[in-house]
Amino acid sequence: MYTNKKTGRIVGVLFLIVFIIGAVGTSLRGLSTSLVASENFLTTVYESSLQMKIAILLDIISSTVGVGIAVFLFPFLKKYNKNIALLYLTFWVIEFSIIMVSNITHLSLLSLSQEFVQGNVTDPTYFNLLGFLKVEEYYWAHFLILIVYSSGAAMLYYLLYKVKLIPRLISAWAFIAVTIVFTVTWMQIFGYSVSFIFYLQNGVHFLFISIWLIVKGFNSIAINNESGTPSIS
Repeated sequence: MYTNKKTGRIVGVLFLIVFIIGAVGTSLRGLSTSLVASENFLTTVYESSLQMKIAILLDIISSTVGVGIAVFLFPFLKKYNKNIALLYLTFWVIEFSIIMVSNITHLSLLSLSQEFVQGNVTDPTYFNLLGFLKVEEYYWAHFLILIVYSSGAAMLYYLLYKVKLIPRLISAWAFIAVTIVFTVTWMQIFGYSVSFIFYLQNGVHFLFISIWLIVKGFNSIAINNESGTPSIS
């Protein structure tokens, strides 16, 4: 028999850390379609460079903690399904890699804005175009991050549902939430406009699960050593 409450509570705390750091980082990021609508948006980027660098740092910390969660959970989850445990870890590593690339893009945008403000330009229109493309590149990477994230999270919630490590109603809600994120992200890639509410609902379930795990942990599961079949004890 494996007692899982402590493991679940640790994961809940780590989830909450990811949520808080991610939310603060997103609020400081400052990149938006309204930003690039201005002819002098590179000046705005330069003036906001400190908070943007903080946002980049927080994003890297958050994604590093996310990989840490997947590594921490791997030996635990593989008792129930080794393939899903490995895929969940793999998706997090892929997500971390894309996040690093997207933040490099943002850092290069900051360098571009510095050159623009310092007057090292011969054609401001060309610099604005480069800046616009950097912002677009960041958002395309962000879409890929959401697709990879939702794919990995769906596998985790499917496994939690299957073996009842948390109440099935909660894991089913979480699975539906990330499926919505996966779907609407592809819709945006194909040019459809979607409401931010579809992404906001994902944060709601994630915060709820974080708090639930901190309070309750995972259910205790007994593993049949001969068949590997999990059952609630």
